Amino acid sequence: MDLESELRKAMEEQVAEAAAPPTLVGDVRRRYRRRQRRIRVGVGVAAAAVAVAVVAPGYQSFRAGTVGADGDHDGKGGSPAPGTPGRATPPGLPEAPVAPGEPAPGTAPSRGPETGGEPGRPGSKPSGAAGVVRLPKWVTFLPSGLVPEAPCGTSSEGRATVTTCEWRGSDGSSVEIRLVRGPDVGSPEDLIRSPGVPKPAKVRGVHALTIEHPGEGVQVAWLDRPGVGVTVTADGPARAQLMRIAEGVRP
Repeated sequence: MDLESELRKAMEEQVAEAAAPPTLVGDVRRRYRRRQRRIRVGVGVAAAAVAVAVVAPGYQSFRAGTVGADGDHDGKGGSPAPGTPGRATPPGLPEAPVAPGEPAPGTAPSRGPETGGEPGRPGSKPSGAAGVVRLPKWVTFLPSGLVPEAPCGTSSEGRATVTTCEWRGSDGSSVEIRLVRGPDVGSPEDLIRSPGVPKPAKVRGVHALTIEHPGEGVQVAWLDRPGVGVTVTADGPARAQLMRIAEGVRP
């Protein structure tokens, strides 16, 4: 007898007296039913997730077009926010609080007085200083950080009318611009009042003169057109931008 026959005989002897328990069939059926229930539950959950993913975008589109409480489309699927100008506040809700210094709902904000403008000619451009500084229309550039000493003033000097504007900065900068109109203004020399020897210069291609003012900075003067002259005086760090300021004066 070979080895294979010996093994087969030994296995037959081991299982000869073995018998299946009476509950074997019932156990198999119960396990099968449990497995089927788990499969059905898993399929149901997956189907619900797919349905939500498909329906949600359509619901959001429908909700965005709903009508608010006052009959207007609010674009958010609900009634307008409380306190919105031109819309009624829903009953039972308090009015939205108004912060100090802000205009009440439905009212136009008030405008404070403008500074740095020439009398009779409102300013037209912020200079970049702290807050909003309005410049005369004929001044198009100032270094940042300058604020007006006072509103531009106009006075008479002989037969000439002189408009003077002054600005100062916290870094020690100062700028003064004088616009002189009169029949006696015929050359830059007519505009310089300080002693000393002026030096020739150019402002937008026009003949000009520069001169040092002891303790007051450096000044440039030129004739913009017959009867209209301009002087610009700068001190402190603003001296470095004297010619740029002068180029920006367009009376």
